Amino acid sequence: MRRAFWLRLFRILLVALLASGAIAWAQSHGRPQLGWAVAAGLFLLMLALDWRRRLLRARGSREARWEAALYAPEKRPRAIAQLRRALARLDADDPRRRSEHARLSLLLCDLLDASGAYEDARAVVDPIDLATLPPLEAALVRHSRAVIHLRGSDVTAALDALAGRSPSGDTELDQRLALLEAYARMEQGSAQEALAYASELEGLRGIDDSVALEARVVRAASLDALGRREEALVALAALGRSALGPLSDLGQPRVRALAKQVLEGLDEP
Repeated sequence: MRRAFWLRLFRILLVALLASGAIAWAQSHGRPQLGWAVAAGLFLLMLALDWRRRLLRARGSREARWEAALYAPEKRPRAIAQLRRALARLDADDPRRRSEHARLSLLLCDLLDASGAYEDARAVVDPIDLATLPPLEAALVRHSRAVIHLRGSDVTAALDALAGRSPSGDTELDQRLALLEAYARMEQGSAQEALAYASELEGLRGIDDSVALEARVVRAASLDALGRREEALVALAALGRSALGPLSDLGQPRVRALAKQVLEGLDEP
């Protein structure tokens, strides 16, 4: 707060100094009205920029609350209602608002999915036009589509969402998409191939911790699909309670069951 106050005071003093200079220069050249016009323009610009900063902070705070609702079931209905109203005010066909519309749609999709409303989540994410989005944002939409379809046990739709994708420009996101494809193919019967890929990715040096965690989850699910449940439980248990909680609530159906079994074992006396 104190730092923000001093920065705002500095901006006011700077604008005042520039305005004073403009007025003095204009008066020395016999054009006082020009000086006052420039001064007024500077102050209006400062107010506009200040308003924009406040608006962006408010939006960021609002979206942070909606994201937090993913892990707070009692807050999800309100967040979903607020998100629907926010999206209704956005025109998805407006090039200036497409990115914001896609971002809020994915957040709404996640909240609906977390609430068990699979069909509603699918109705939000499927209509998003990938062709109008930059590669990174299009990849994020693909990721959400695949996740939603897998949670709804529609493996074919998940693979369709992942088909024909181009590099997103983000290595970690591309790795997550590849893991989702491996998981989907595992559910179709290619568990050995999924296990090999997840194990290889998990063992890479320098890999992001969150990607390594997802690879561990795919490895555990693949072990379970191969009938090696005890090994699958051990693999998941190594993630710790902090990761198992969200997985037992928001993971894919097979992973949810495994995570719940591990947690039940940890809670036994």
